[in-house]
Amino acid sequence: MTLLRGLDEIDWPALRHAYGSAADVPGLLRAAGESLEAVDDLDARLYHQGGFICDAATAALPYLVALASSPDTAGRIGLLELLRALVDVAHTIPRVDAGWPDAWAAALPRLVSLLDDSDAEVRRTLPQMLAAAVGDADMIVPALRARWDGEDDAAVRLGTVIAVGELAPGCTARVLPEALIWLRDLGTSDDPQLRLAADAALAAAVGAQRPDAAVAVEALRGDVAVWRDVPWGGRDASGLIGWVAGRIGDDVPARLDLCAAFIADGDADRRIGAVRVAADLLTEWRSPVRRLLPGLADLSTDESSAARSYAVHLLAALDEGDADLLAARLGDGAPVSEYGDDRISDFAAWGLAWRKDTRCVPYLVERLAEKPPQSDAYYGSSPFINTPPSILYSLAPLGDHVNDLLPAIRARMDGVDSGRILARVLQEWGPSAAPAVPELVRLLDTEAAAQAAIAIGSIGPAAAEAVDALSGDGEHPDERVARQRRFTLPWAFFKVTGDPAPLLDVADAVLDQRYPGRDLRFIADLGAHGVACADRLRGLMGPGDEWRQTEAAHAYHRVTGDLDTAADVLGGAVYHLAKGEYLPARWAALGYLAEMGRDASPGDRPLREIVDSDRRHRNNGGWRAFAEDRELRALAARLLE
Repeated sequence: MTLLRGLDEIDWPALRHAYGSAADVPGLLRAAGESLEAVDDLDARLYHQGGFICDAATAALPYLVALASSPDTAGRIGLLELLRALVDVAHTIPRVDAGWPDAWAAALPRLVSLLDDSDAEVRRTLPQMLAAAVGDADMIVPALRARWDGEDDAAVRLGTVIAVGELAPGCTARVLPEALIWLRDLGTSDDPQLRLAADAALAAAVGAQRPDAAVAVEALRGDVAVWRDVPWGGRDASGLIGWVAGRIGDDVPARLDLCAAFIADGDADRRIGAVRVAADLLTEWRSPVRRLLPGLADLSTDESSAARSYAVHLLAALDEGDADLLAARLGDGAPVSEYGDDRISDFAAWGLAWRKDTRCVPYLVERLAEKPPQSDAYYGSSPFINTPPSILYSLAPLGDHVNDLLPAIRARMDGVDSGRILARVLQEWGPSAAPAVPELVRLLDTEAAAQAAIAIGSIGPAAAEAVDALSGDGEHPDERVARQRRFTLPWAFFKVTGDPAPLLDVADAVLDQRYPGRDLRFIADLGAHGVACADRLRGLMGPGDEWRQTEAAHAYHRVTGDLDTAADVLGGAVYHLAKGEYLPARWAALGYLAEMGRDASPGDRPLREIVDSDRRHRNNGGWRAFAEDRELRALAARLLE
């Protein structure tokens, strides 16, 4: 194949890609001419998940470009997308093979020549690929502009405009002024879609500028079909609204205007886009609630299940959500997504549960019978994720309804995974969960041992029938189970019987761990029985790992009663939280200070900043953002009382 001339002259086995030796790359390059699967395999090996440019990518680059340039190649678009990913990494990550810059410089002119390709899909994809090469903006921007007048495809024209905006920050004074003037002039076009593209491009080119929400609203109210073929913009009205909101960035009033303009629109795609923007806004800020709440209430009965699921999720999570609207959705079995069997009704049940509204109880009993409980997913600081909480978070607040819920829970504790999850519920319920002790005892010999023991300890003296099972030394033939039992069984024995001896016997082992962290809570619960650990705990309160420091200070206070020393260590976390630095250990520190009472307060100012802030205090996205915000504000308010 002429396109691949010289391929076998390269020592491919000596090169490396994400999975090791690059000996398989020549075969994949040959197959890529006809096989989309081979293009995917090349992507997996040469790009993987980003983070580096390997020497195999450098060697493959001219062949990737040659294949992408040939009209006979089946996967041209996939190859251009792979090239875009590689170029983006090469311009943003330091781990770049030494030969890549020269190889890229040689390849770029051939890629730029594809601006004249006869395939419109190639020309639609190319601007986004070239926009990743910010370091070559002075060469690419004039070529994009030169092609503009002769381009008759509307999607290519929009993509070209946006690409110029993306590349503008890399232009020198020789190219930049004319590019900015060109974008400004396009912003006066009679075509609202072109005005939108130019406005977004100019905002990308000039960092201090944001897209004009009014320009976006006018365009979005028109025919947006052309954006289906533009790599930017989200492909439909919903995605386009989200893309514009992302470009608007932290201009909250502008994003709110954009959202409010379409939340009651007659088109379902626009409503979906608007409610997604509302979700992202409310994940970050509290003040938009008042303006958005009526629209969310209306969307809770929307004909579109996608719009409805977002609205019910938000109404369930917000303090201001209407419980009656949630109760009305308990029969809404529409799926939240095409994956799994989560339902809109799951959001409604959780929203009622944390409000302790009993209307959710029959639903939860039925849901437990339908499927085993599942673990909850964490998404870090991601934007809004439209996923319901695990049923755990619906059951945990309902300890006053043990008689209704406990039989269904006990029937589901026949597996390790479901048992572990439901044991967390029983931990929250405490003594009222005592009838489930036999199920918890059975879990002590499984990989759910730690959670089962903690649940038994939380039940306390009412779990007396578990004493024999807790009396062992933690030994178990399965090393993983033994590790879980080592500290939790002595702790649970102490909580049930009041006898601290077994826990004191392992106290040194707890303290000797390299990362004792949360295991120090077992020492804390010893109270005055653990005073002999005070010096060791004081040593662990020094600078370093924040979890260790936080848990050691809490345990030190519990075993000595020395409030001042512990509060001095924990108090610094409050200032970080007030500044929006939400490490989980700092969250825990505020909780411990709240337990210690008003005398442990580090001062009213940072606490008042937490309570009064418009920003949503959170570590996670989705429903967790609202639950975490509510929790942190409550802890700060408790210390202020």
